[in-house]
Amino acid sequence: MNAKAADFVFHTVSDIEQSVSFYRDTLGLALESLDEESGWAEFALPPTTLALGEVNPAVPLSPGAGGVGVSMAVDDVESAVERLRDEGMAVLMEPQEFPTCAMAMVADPDDNPIMLHRRSDGTHGRRDPFP
Repeated sequence: MNAKAADFVFHTVSDIEQSVSFYRDTLGLALESLDEESGWAEFALPPTTLALGEVNPAVPLSPGAGGVGVSMAVDDVESAVERLRDEGMAVLMEPQEFPTCAMAMVADPDDNPIMLHRRSDGTHGRRDPFP
């Protein structure tokens, strides 16, 4: 096997409509595709895609804080956390400053963890160029 790239990041969700609303309207991600019948949605999260799939017996994953999350670059971690807190989202980790970055963690409607992240050098996304 020779893995070539990450095609998408995936979260299992319990309600595709509620999750699409959160990721599109609250987080501001661009919805690229939605299949409500199969319970699947995809959002642009450059340089990859964030895929959401409703609970499905064929996929052995369940929603919630199971140690897997996604990190999203934001301009201001503290203001992003405050805005999400004002909208009733759970804050799992308060904003923290580190020598190379600032980060915090919130939960989506299914308690899937989302890291909000800002690098000190102003960069975001994949650091090294694709081969």
